[in-house]
Amino acid sequence: DLYSFCTLLTPHTRTMPVEKRIDRDGKAYTKKEFVEFYNDTKQWNNAKRIQPSEHQPFVPSGGARVKREPQFADQFEKGFFVPKRLNGKADEFISTVNDWHYAMLNDHPRNEHYYKGLEKVIVPGETTCLEIGAGSGILSCIAAKLGAKKVVAIEANKHLVKLSRQIVEENGFSDIVTIVHGMSTDVKLDFKPDILVSELFGTLLLSESALHYVSHAREKLIKSGGAIIPQRACQFVQLVMSEQLCSLTSAREWNGIKLHPFNSLQDTSSLVFSKMHGFRFSSIEHTMLSDEIPIQNVDFRKDFPEDVKLKSTHRIPILKAGTIHAVLATWESYSEGAPPMSTHPSKTVDNFPRDMHWGQGIQLVEDRSVCEGVPAPIVVKEGDVVLLTATFSKNLVTMQYDIKVINDSTDAEAK
Repeated sequence: DLYSFCTLLTPHTRTMPVEKRIDRDGKAYTKKEFVEFYNDTKQWNNAKRIQPSEHQPFVPSGGARVKREPQFADQFEKGFFVPKRLNGKADEFISTVNDWHYAMLNDHPRNEHYYKGLEKVIVPGETTCLEIGAGSGILSCIAAKLGAKKVVAIEANKHLVKLSRQIVEENGFSDIVTIVHGMSTDVKLDFKPDILVSELFGTLLLSESALHYVSHAREKLIKSGGAIIPQRACQFVQLVMSEQLCSLTSAREWNGIKLHPFNSLQDTSSLVFSKMHGFRFSSIEHTMLSDEIPIQNVDFRKDFPEDVKLKSTHRIPILKAGTIHAVLATWESYSEGAPPMSTHPSKTVDNFPRDMHWGQGIQLVEDRSVCEGVPAPIVVKEGDVVLLTATFSKNLVTMQYDIKVINDSTDAEAK
């Protein structure tokens, strides 16, 4: 099942919380910016809307309004066994749970990260908490276990709502934790909680639209200045050489038979979840040709989706000679009082579940300045500088990278 990655690329049906429209100068602005500039809403009302398809955030399984999703049992022929407990449940939902939910729940350092972060901000018997994207409800249970006075957890998937309520009851927190069915952008609360906690990360930092949903909840649902868990995060890239990766993604020759024309089909456009290649990145032979380079910092306490630059360039010093086969995408998140939560393979080597639910993003690369029928390699030597251009999709859900070697250090500056 490819859903765990393909959802990063699939168009969705919900508009982003912060709408923008086109002004006379051809640029996009929010309603607040229109009103501040023109002192009324007339120009906003007459301005051209941005097509929603360009900016739709990730929608979780069960979050879109559909008449009937394909059922899990539908895929089996008559006579095949399907447990009654799985009847009436969407195929997409069962597939995603079995693909990565169990691994996520067993990522104990992840759970500990949230425990420590919540412990820092919860005053037992006083603090109220909001969780968005509740899933199993484990983070809400952590908040209740730490003494939160009241917890509201919002979850879009009706099956997860039922399960999370069972988990809350099983742990004796029904008087503290309330599970609400819906999208957080649609829910109205009768009070404003003190803190907001969420885990809306995917293989890429923003591939589940964490910034869209957190900024909306921060501005609309919790107290002004309320604590946010996690507070910050950062997307990183690193340049990689790996012959074993090449053995899975390109053709060479065998016994004198040349196979390289087959490489005309090699995909150097897509950013792919490492699990789709069938390995943990830490388990294959590889050489890091550069340091980890931060390309996007996010402060969930104040940032909005429009604060993210859709395109940025970064100068990357080469530490070792070799061939750049791929760009490796990893991220870290930060909560006060807790150790950083990271997807870098050096940090996940002893955390098998994390590599199975987040893993790393891998994009193969080629020298785009060379026009040939097959991808041209990018060969570097120690001391070279590479200019990496990082481009977000307009909804920030996925990314693409382009790299070129800069021979003159005075060439294009990183922005």
